[in-house]
Amino acid sequence: MEVREPDWRPLEAVLAPHACEDFMYMGHAGDLVLYKHRDTRRYLNIDAITGRFYRYVDGGYVEVERDWGLGHVQGLI
Repeated sequence: MEVREPDWRPLEAVLAPHACEDFMYMGHAGDLVLYKHRDTRRYLNIDAITGRFYRYVDGGYVEVERDWGLGHVQGLI
């Protein structure tokens, strides 16, 4: 993971502006932008180029469905 200038565009593309306020920028892993939810402390990882969602599992990132990623980060899954 590397820390760069925060890139809010991937998050803003999928959430309403008021919902984005619940997230912290954590860094990048390649093209993935990593955000952490301030309440659940779960990560939302979005590919900055494709807009696809990823979850960190067993030392690597695996693609997940958008609805699963959003539900997981909100603590619904």
